[in-house]
Amino acid sequence: MRTEELFRLFIPMILVTLLAIGASAEDTKNAEVDDGVDVYFRDVDLSALSNQELPIYLDEEPGESAILERAWPDAPPQIPHTVEDMLPIRGNSNECLDCHHPENATDDSEVPVTESHFKKAQMVEGKPGEPMRLKVGSYSKGKDLSGARYNCTMCHTPQATNVKTPATSFIKVEAEKK
Repeated sequence: MRTEELFRLFIPMILVTLLAIGASAEDTKNAEVDDGVDVYFRDVDLSALSNQELPIYLDEEPGESAILERAWPDAPPQIPHTVEDMLPIRGNSNECLDCHHPENATDDSEVPVTESHFKKAQMVEGKPGEPMRLKVGSYSKGKDLSGARYNCTMCHTPQATNVKTPATSFIKVEAEKK
């Protein structure tokens, strides 16, 4: 009886020892090697960025502002007015729709949400050998915004007046008329 008890204690101790040896060998194998090459993703220390001023957004109220030009063809329109009192935007609380839902946008300054925002993806099974088991087969138009489209500020951004943007070689080209 005494031998069986010792054996029961001995097996777990052996397993723990083997696991510890395996873990230390894995740590040694994956240890970082100093090859003399340092890779940095920024040219400045992050603490140097801490004194940047907060963006100052346009202070115009909805309906009082001019529509802003798009950054490139088919870019999401920019928000030309303050949204401070409209946040946070939630699935069941979206003040943007008070003016921009197609049923409510009656004035020229109230740009309606486009039809694409009301389309829901209809998923279909992919064919054997295709990388995706499910893929978008078609879209169906619904009465309400598609679930992925309720948070307007994910794509549409209010504009700030004091943001210093880096220089770019981007050249604006006009979209072809369809």
